[in-house]
Amino acid sequence: MKRRVFVDADSCAKRVRSYLLSRAKKNQIDLTFAANRDLSPAQNGGSPEEIPNFTMIVCPKEAQAADNWILQNAQPDDVVITRDIPLAAALLEKQVAVMNDFGKIFDKQNIARALKERNLSLQMSALGLGTKRRDSYGQKEFEKFAESFNKKIQS
Repeated sequence: MKRRVFVDADSCAKRVRSYLLSRAKKNQIDLTFAANRDLSPAQNGGSPEEIPNFTMIVCPKEAQAADNWILQNAQPDDVVITRDIPLAAALLEKQVAVMNDFGKIFDKQNIARALKERNLSLQMSALGLGTKRRDSYGQKEFEKFAESFNKKIQS
């Protein structure tokens, strides 16, 4: 059975989006990107007909619109890729598999800690004590994602 994969595409690394599109093109997954802008292959010179099992959902440019769409549409056998910790927590409550584009697979044990770390980071930022964000995404991060994704998709 092909797995359905939903991607919170606005913050997902381009390299990961390309990888997932290639998997969908080989008919290995049903893939949906949700974002507040069009991130489909057609935007990069590709043809949407090339990947019949790919869907691009362009959500309104409102806060949490893509997150809300994913939360409403994802089901327990699906896999969602997101960096959004509150979205990941809500999806886990629906028994949806969740991971980020760095390859971290979220579960009920580690999501509580991730939520606490997020809240602490927000509090520190509000006090002007924010820490530097690590925005680099290279080969090492991509390989960890691909390995985790392949395991998750086969489970």
